[in-house]
Amino acid sequence: MRGIVHKLKIKSTMDIYQDNLSYLWNFNDFNKRLENDIKDCGDKQNRKTNVKGYMTYWQMHTKYDSFKNLLVMIVKEHLENYKRLTLVGGDTVRIYCPSMWGNIYNKGDHTQEHDHTGSRFSFTYYVKCDENSSPIVFSHPGFMQIKPKTGDLLIWDSDYKHMVPEQLTDSERVVIAGNLNYHAEIQTPAEIINA
Repeated sequence: MRGIVHKLKIKSTMDIYQDNLSYLWNFNDFNKRLENDIKDCGDKQNRKTNVKGYMTYWQMHTKYDSFKNLLVMIVKEHLENYKRLTLVGGDTVRIYCPSMWGNIYNKGDHTQEHDHTGSRFSFTYYVKCDENSSPIVFSHPGFMQIKPKTGDLLIWDSDYKHMVPEQLTDSERVVIAGNLNYHAEIQTPAEIINA
């Protein structure tokens, strides 16, 4: 092996952005459309991913307007609150979405610990959950547990490890998840969201 890696231990933070979208004038209809589109798509992954429950296609934002509308809102109205996207020259970093999917957790379903390495930012939007729904648990680089409410949006760095413990209630926990990357001209196809 050639070269060396210089290491310096530093104190840092694990930042997770949270907002609730219940302020939307069409909040209930918006969530109902998202839930209906997830159910319309159906379970396409057959528990073969980290999600051990119902999971749609990976590119729902290319198939359903409800997902595309949520994605545009996340990037244009919330992502900048998590990380500044302004470049030195004043331009804005352009963002695209390589994957966005829906999950439904029923009693006994869970998600194994994992991260989304390969992307820059990840997010979850909670379409429907109740006070007994499972939390999302971040396990690295620190430990944080967030008990979501219907309408909650979370954004975090994609290399944060996270999981969802077993759903113990009979109520459905309906979630949309996705990943965001900086756009590079050599990547195709890459639809710019915040153009």
